[in-house]
Amino acid sequence: MKAPSRHMWRRSLGVLVVVALCYGAVGGKLAQLQLLEHEVWQARAEEQQLSDSVISDKRGQIVDRNGVVLAQSVEVATVIMEPDEIPDDATRARISDELSVLLGVNRETLYKKACKTGSRYEVVKAKINDALCSQFVDWVKERGYTGIFRIIQDYKREYPLGNTLSCVLGFTGTDNTGLEGLEAKYNSLLAGKAGRVITTKNGWGDALPNDIQYETTVEAGEGNTLTLTVDVNIQRITEKYLDIAVAETAAANRACAIVMDVKTGGVLAMATKGDYDLNNPRVLTDPDDEAIIAQLSGEDRSSALLTALQKQWKNKAVSEFYEPGSVFKIFTASMALQEGLISERSHFFCNGTFTMAGVRTMKCHVYPRSHGDQSLAEAISHSCNPAFMKIGSLVGTTLFPRYHEKFGFTALTGIDMLGEARVTPTLYHAAGNITAVDVATSSIGQTFKVTPIQMITGACAVAGGGTLMQPYTVSRVTAPDGTVIQEMSPTAKRRVISADVSTRMCAMLEGVVDGGGAKNAYVAGYRVAGKTGTSEKTDQKTASANGRKGVVASFCGFAPADDPAVAVIVMIDEPQTAIRYGGTLAAPVAQQILSDVLPYLDIQPIYTEQELKDLQRQVPDVAGKTTSAAQAALKSSGLSCRIVGDGTQVTAQSPAAGEAISAGGTVVLYTDGSAAEHTIVPELTGKTLTEANRLLTDAGLNVMLTGWIDRDPDSIAVQQAVIGGQSHAAGTKIPHGTVVELTIRYQDSIE
Repeated sequence: MKAPSRHMWRRSLGVLVVVALCYGAVGGKLAQLQLLEHEVWQARAEEQQLSDSVISDKRGQIVDRNGVVLAQSVEVATVIMEPDEIPDDATRARISDELSVLLGVNRETLYKKACKTGSRYEVVKAKINDALCSQFVDWVKERGYTGIFRIIQDYKREYPLGNTLSCVLGFTGTDNTGLEGLEAKYNSLLAGKAGRVITTKNGWGDALPNDIQYETTVEAGEGNTLTLTVDVNIQRITEKYLDIAVAETAAANRACAIVMDVKTGGVLAMATKGDYDLNNPRVLTDPDDEAIIAQLSGEDRSSALLTALQKQWKNKAVSEFYEPGSVFKIFTASMALQEGLISERSHFFCNGTFTMAGVRTMKCHVYPRSHGDQSLAEAISHSCNPAFMKIGSLVGTTLFPRYHEKFGFTALTGIDMLGEARVTPTLYHAAGNITAVDVATSSIGQTFKVTPIQMITGACAVAGGGTLMQPYTVSRVTAPDGTVIQEMSPTAKRRVISADVSTRMCAMLEGVVDGGGAKNAYVAGYRVAGKTGTSEKTDQKTASANGRKGVVASFCGFAPADDPAVAVIVMIDEPQTAIRYGGTLAAPVAQQILSDVLPYLDIQPIYTEQELKDLQRQVPDVAGKTTSAAQAALKSSGLSCRIVGDGTQVTAQSPAAGEAISAGGTVVLYTDGSAAEHTIVPELTGKTLTEANRLLTDAGLNVMLTGWIDRDPDSIAVQQAVIGGQSHAAGTKIPHGTVVELTIRYQDSIE
């Protein structure tokens, strides 16, 4: 055997080197794949081997300050179809026909999905509730389609109270992401972690049989809970009366109201009417808008629909500017008092006009009449424009913009909500550019704009000792396990006026409600303070259908005046009534809200001596007594009686025992089984007090008045007062003696 030559050795060595290099390269690549790129390739392998379906996150709750649920995520189901398991076209057609009806989906769309024979994952219907899911399951079992369909757990946002707080809460999209309101503002805190359904696949990419447990569910994570400062009971009260006001005034541009804790700045209620159903936010609620859009088509229709929806979603209380009108006189008086430019001893003469050099004469709202000589308190109560223009001139062009800024009218309030309207210098008269005429017009609330949230925040500073608080709506953020993540405390921004000036302003503003221009906001037993406003939309280019420019009727006030706890603002935008003053339209809404809210907050009434005289009595139980004993019992309660029948023993009475009745009211006593007498309730709304009292007396009914009562029957206020509402509808048949409660409305023409 011939020994290998040197050439052969070289060739063998070369082969060995090449092989070694190849093995080294392969080994190095394996090391790279296994050590350095392990996670990447593992993920790619899982992607080939696993089918991954997303489960929506379980979004956190939103609750009111008492824990009442306002928004929550409820468990629903998503139906998945595996077209590759459908045996023939007849089955596809049957599935499409029957499921389109059962689940309410488009038949043609469903059929196209069923024809995707290479697919094992087609969404038939997302987020169906338990009841519908049960019907679907029964249908699948009856048809023997268990291998074709499966159900994935999912979550859907639900709002148990429907419209309540809609413009504040906002809503989510189909992917559970917040789109409007607090849902959008606090989206990152409310959002949970999406879950997954993982299904093992074979080498062809098909899911393995479901009867072998190759499907794994990674549960969705729950988001945090928001606890609001809002009280749902106060919110419902506010919405109820605001809704009535919008209907009665035919407000063309909606209305809004805010109830706020004076001491903390916490929002207790915030309402906009008209609003919308949170569970169906894309359904129009304004029939006028709906009728207009129905006549359009194509892009015009889509554009108009989007505009109308955005309008109904908008939170009017924080996002829309308006000229505040005479409500702003609260701040003009406060700044002048703080600077010592005026006092309660100051007097202002009104001859019906106010004249400044270089501009046309400005008239008082009572022109051609005048207020004559008046104190500061009287000027506030009269809402006298010349008086406040004079006060504005005393404040001057340097101090006025300074206080305008300090009260918060030149910047955002900082409330924790999306959509607060951006404040720009075009909305007010800035320092350096303001003139004496600007101050004069601004002092009566014209020629600049604010938002309702700015107004009530500033008013709370006047009422609450002089400190401007930052308004807020969320008080606490809590993790799913109950851990408090964040606690929001009241934030004092700055002192604007002294505590002394605050106290003095509260006293004078109380006089505005107790017999002044805001009488319709009076609540017996409670010292309510406040101011009305009526501002014409001076920048409105065209008049409304009735030939008049739009106005904003408003009221802003607080109670109790001697220790303010709660403030309220009501703004009605473009009322279509004949009388459009804030004192006539907005003040009664505030009165209704405060009448319900103050007792609810356990603020006890303290009645004046006169109020105690007028206070309602509780009818004693005299059934079964002799007529003489019954008469004596009623007399001792400050009530009279009328006896029906010839018997000597009372068998029935009207009003019934325990009912409320005004002092001096008449209780009808029936004796020896005599039949009850009935009468028809007359129409009283719009009648004068004298007319209403006569009609009820003639009908044998008792009357109880709600509202401020002038003791002088010959006063202009009493002569102009009418009945704004009655507890029993006209035409109703009721027993003699029944108490009919009448709400007094004064036709105040104070701007």
